[in-house]
Amino acid sequence: MKESRVIIFLLVLNLVAFNAYSQDISYNEKEIKDALIYPNPLIGEKFMIKSESAISKIEVVNVIGKVINRTENTNFELKEVQVFVGKCEKGIYFIKITFDDKKSIVKKLLVK
Repeated sequence: MKESRVIIFLLVLNLVAFNAYSQDISYNEKEIKDALIYPNPLIGEKFMIKSESAISKIEVVNVIGKVINRTENTNFELKEVQVFVGKCEKGIYFIKITFDDKKSIVKKLLVK
């Protein structure tokens, strides 16, 4: 009985740790900005990023760190930016979003 409690505890601990690890990464914990990426998962060749803050730059990076696309936004009034990535291989990509105040967040994008 005690062993089963230990096993259940370890399973729950692993799930909590994985959930915390798999959340989106923010570089500035004090003032967290957010952005919505859609559609996610991506089936086509372009996606949109929408935010309450003005977006200055977007980088699409694959899992080995290669930058697939870099989009600069010079119109800081825009809070919704379209990103064209072309035909990407299926997998997980990281989207680094830099806002006009130089703060950044990293989100995940799944390409199907």
